[in-house]
Amino acid sequence: MLSTVSEEGLKFIVIFFRVAAIFWFLPIFSLRSVPMPYKVGFSLCVTIVLLDVVVIDAVQNYADPYLMAIQILKEIFIGLTISYFVRTLFTVVYVAGDVAAIQTGFSFARVMDPFNMNQSSVLEQFMNLLAIMVFFAIDAHHVLLRGILLSFKELPVGILMPNKALLNQVIELTGKIFSVGFKIGAPVIVTLFLIEISLGLLSRLIPQINVFIEGMPIKILVTMMVLGFSLGAIAASVATIFKGMDMEILRIMKNMV
Repeated sequence: MLSTVSEEGLKFIVIFFRVAAIFWFLPIFSLRSVPMPYKVGFSLCVTIVLLDVVVIDAVQNYADPYLMAIQILKEIFIGLTISYFVRTLFTVVYVAGDVAAIQTGFSFARVMDPFNMNQSSVLEQFMNLLAIMVFFAIDAHHVLLRGILLSFKELPVGILMPNKALLNQVIELTGKIFSVGFKIGAPVIVTLFLIEISLGLLSRLIPQINVFIEGMPIKILVTMMVLGFSLGAIAASVATIFKGMDMEILRIMKNMV
């Protein structure tokens, strides 16, 4: 059946699966609220744009169904690797909100989070929305598209040899989730830590005070104030993470050659 498909058609199929694997697992496009036709349509549009830019050598070899199946699996693996990296960037912001929510007490009241399809606090959802707004405000989606184009130039179709460097990079990225997430949430986390110390000293000086009950509204109020004052710095930190996304994708592709 594939033997009757033109070279442009074979090229389109191969490119589509890498692009689709990237977008279908991104934090924004992977939501159940996003209709499947929109996901497919957007992937098709990006594939059409890349069709004239991406060069594939010996594309006629993929007319063999077995070779095409193997190549599709390779492209899906590459796409999933890229989407995992982008999802990691959003997870960094999510972790910052999670740590702050635990210290504040917001973690006691969890509601359905449509972004991660699980129960999360209001503060975590706020940080997720902040990350998404910053992502589009600084044109990080353009950076992502440029990174996808660079992935085809650095790792052409038909070449995939994962090595130890790729595994080390994945471990490194996973480790950065907690360190960078703590840095983003540092203003709130450090302030709440100082409040905890102050409440502890107060409970020693005045044992009659129920610190747990009285301290909860204080921590919530201070969290809102600190978050309001430091929102610009937090948004700038998130923007810095997204701006280098294309070069990081390029580094991932180099470790897969």
